[in-house]
Amino acid sequence: MFPYVEDYDGYAVKRLMLENVDVLGYLSLGYLALVWKGPAVVRRLNGETNRVSNSGLLRYAIIVWNLLLSAFSFFGMIVVVPALLTRISQRGMLRALCDCNDEMFYRSSAGFWIGMFVLSKVPELVDTMFLLLQGKTPPFLHWYHHVTVLIFSWHTYCDHTSTMVMFAAMNLTVHFIMYFYFSMCACGFKKTMRKFAPFITMLQILQMVVGSLVTTYSAYKVYTTPEGAAPGCHVSRANARMGVIIYMSYLYLFSKMFMNSYARPKKPVANPTAAGKKV
Repeated sequence: MFPYVEDYDGYAVKRLMLENVDVLGYLSLGYLALVWKGPAVVRRLNGETNRVSNSGLLRYAIIVWNLLLSAFSFFGMIVVVPALLTRISQRGMLRALCDCNDEMFYRSSAGFWIGMFVLSKVPELVDTMFLLLQGKTPPFLHWYHHVTVLIFSWHTYCDHTSTMVMFAAMNLTVHFIMYFYFSMCACGFKKTMRKFAPFITMLQILQMVVGSLVTTYSAYKVYTTPEGAAPGCHVSRANARMGVIIYMSYLYLFSKMFMNSYARPKKPVANPTAAGKKV
């Protein structure tokens, strides 16, 4: 299906990432500075007429951007997910998670899309730029998720972590649906699409549940393997710790968002004017 990836060399990508690991730090710091200072800059650009946030060009750019990310995730999903399922059917779930297949990870079509998945976490930071240009302040969950998934994906890929295949398969699947949803909302179908929002958040929560279970299991195998014995799981202790902390925090934050947005009934406002709402 993708003949152009036959000569793909994931080892070269890994070397490039390791040799430029300082760039990861610059990107993360620059991104956090954007989150911190961006709203004030956009307010000055907007002026009193909101000329940037109300721009039709911005809306079209958001539509195209989200469709591109959805298409990218779709093509990655249809390669990585079948490869993972084949490996699970051949070796069983636990061995498929813990045994690292170099050919699959760095050489195959699945390896190509896993590598592109990791690198895509850099341009995905543009999501925040679009949020700022719309005059919105990025919530904590948004920017925390973007910056931590960038760092974790970079480290996991360079560390040759066996569980990376599962993480990529889940994320590509969820992002295919999520970015398509965002594009439809930007097209003007927000009212129609809104009813699907809780299901997308539930899908994200399911991803975090599975991720938490996978990272906890791999951490258990790593820490219970006797010294000098063959590793029970091809995961370093550093990556195991990072994975547990990050996925558990995601699970908490996405669950909290779901409860606040969809599960808890909205309290009626007795005086809308006093609450700062226009009537």
